Amino acid sequence: MNFNRLNSLKMETEDHYRKKASSYRTSPEYGKMISLYPILETSIKDCKGENLVA
Repeated sequence: MNFNRLNSLKMETEDHYRKKASSYRTSPEYGKMISLYPILETSIKDCKGENLVA
């Protein structure tokens, strides 16, 4: 176990998380999940552009 990583509990930058999200949305796993759960795709589209974090 990497104890140094456990002791540094700081958040990454917003840009880091935006890149992660972009990468995830283009992954085969995401495409499969969306095809299996069509209501999820609708919900994601409904939230697009919303400011979900204050």
